[in-house]
Amino acid sequence: MPEFFLPFRDEAAWRAWRATQPPGIAQAVGVAAARHGVTDPLTGVMGLAPVDALQGAPRRALQLALRVVLRRQGWAHRQDLRIIARTDPAPALHRLGLLAPHDSLHAEGRADLLVGDAAGWENALPALRPGGIVIVPLPASIGPGAWSQVARLRGAGFADASLVLIASARHAIATEGEGLVPLLLATRGVAAAPLPGIEAPAGLPGRLAALMALPRSGTTLLTAMFQVHSKVDAVFEPWNGRVLDGAADATLPRLLDKAGIAPDASRCLFVKETAAHLDFLGHFRLMLDQSPLPLDRVALMLLRRPAHTFLSEVERRGQWWGDQVPLDARQFGLWCDKYRRAVSTMLAILRDQDGTLVAFEALAANPAALLPRIAALIGVPVEPAQLHYERHLDLSLVRGDLNVGRNPTPISDDSVRQRARSERLVGQLAAGSPHAAWFDALTALHAAVAEAGLLRHRALPAALLEPLA
Repeated sequence: MPEFFLPFRDEAAWRAWRATQPPGIAQAVGVAAARHGVTDPLTGVMGLAPVDALQGAPRRALQLALRVVLRRQGWAHRQDLRIIARTDPAPALHRLGLLAPHDSLHAEGRADLLVGDAAGWENALPALRPGGIVIVPLPASIGPGAWSQVARLRGAGFADASLVLIASARHAIATEGEGLVPLLLATRGVAAAPLPGIEAPAGLPGRLAALMALPRSGTTLLTAMFQVHSKVDAVFEPWNGRVLDGAADATLPRLLDKAGIAPDASRCLFVKETAAHLDFLGHFRLMLDQSPLPLDRVALMLLRRPAHTFLSEVERRGQWWGDQVPLDARQFGLWCDKYRRAVSTMLAILRDQDGTLVAFEALAANPAALLPRIAALIGVPVEPAQLHYERHLDLSLVRGDLNVGRNPTPISDDSVRQRARSERLVGQLAAGSPHAAWFDALTALHAAVAEAGLLRHRALPAALLEPLA
């Protein structure tokens, strides 16, 4: 499945790549799209390809570029773009299939978008506020004028201005001739964050779901519920389970190879890792950052009531590994010391990936209600077998919770009720701890997520997140 998103900052780099570009990109994209269908870059919905599989490719390239740059800005699913155009913005909105027009175009915090698809678009550049986005369609044949426009954008304060070449079998984006759809892309005032470069001619899954959490938060259960899905390949804790080794293995092709999973554009790869070691989270984050699936991926963080997470870890260390772990203030302090940075790191990953927090208790209490919402985020239909995962699970693949790996049982919230009996003791340990404020902040975050079942990171108020940063 050819996938390219290639930003070039100067003509020399473009010419060097052009001399070695793979042949037949347009043909490969057309064949793949006709076989697998077309995924809409904005909604992620897959449909049948038109008779001419590449019909509408320039429009989809604009949509894809917009989503990539919005994700980089942390605005991945914004619905409040302020469209700047020399004429009524409605035609541009309609052509791109972006948004409905907004009445209050100058509201605080809205993101500016300038679509340079009409003469004189450069005259509107001064109207863009910091972070404003410029997308300019280009002729299929790239000439000197394109590089002059890149230079003028840089001179106008768009330091990351680049000529971007896009081809995607997943989104049916390609053109005859050069093969890739060219456009200009720039953001005002962005200098330190270069556009991501993606070149993945083959060997990818169709989607990626990345799940993380503190140990003893229920990730093994949730991963098991997707491992039995007919369209999902699941990997349990690739670094903690020693499938992968260090940062050098933090790529999807490496993971697929070492896990023995054949790349298949019609399937989803579901990967979970816990914060048992902070380095593992760093590798996990690197894999996401390097993933050539900028749109067809979702980052999830499973959050369990912090007091229950602490109690469960103390108990299981004794049961599974014979550790003598007293339930006292010292252990509570060690637990908080270990996981403060982990929580901060995971929340930062969710922010960067426009990810979602999921409440373990909501999943355990009513999986039939919450599982379809999680599946919809990932982009796969829920299947009945998932609610009875214990009947279908391949135990040889499970890493993490030994109970799930050895003797899986039906989903229930029995453990929630059991832990509640000892919760008052944890409160007493926290009250006298230097970590009390942090623990209270994490508990407050969990309460907000538990009430909703799942919450996008971007929907959380700063007051909940700032004490955990």
